[in-house]
Amino acid sequence: MRYEGEVALLIQRFKFNADPRAGVLLVDLMQAGLHQLFPHELPQALVAVPRHPLRAREFGFDQALWLTQHLARRLEIHCLVARRIRPTPTQRGLDRSARLRNVQNAFAIDVALPTHVAVVDDIMTTGASLDGLAKACRIAGANRVEAWAAARTPLTPS
Repeated sequence: MRYEGEVALLIQRFKFNADPRAGVLLVDLMQAGLHQLFPHELPQALVAVPRHPLRAREFGFDQALWLTQHLARRLEIHCLVARRIRPTPTQRGLDRSARLRNVQNAFAIDVALPTHVAVVDDIMTTGASLDGLAKACRIAGANRVEAWAAARTPLTPS
């Protein structure tokens, strides 16, 4: 889904107002899209892009973890937890190279991962957070890492 219009409003309601009904609808939409893209082979586990605990406290919850846990339950696969090992400034307003630097070595996974995992976030803008977590997944043993997001910011104006 593109992060615009109704989808953007839905994600904002979920992310900034902690609206569980909006979250359930996002999980419904993600699940429907995944069944079209991956009708046969799902990963063995999902790993959410973690918020730093201080930011999660500020927002009242970790939205990517919430989405990942609910999606994993629906898909009947494991949800594994990563840690953000250092606080990072918000990604808002940063270009791609600054975003990549911002999340470089920001994530850790304390368990051995299965060979095939998907990293999950609510919004993918440049993919820097998903890329940073994917690198941590490879260090933890994953050979195949997919990036999943509820929505993607448009690459070009629509």
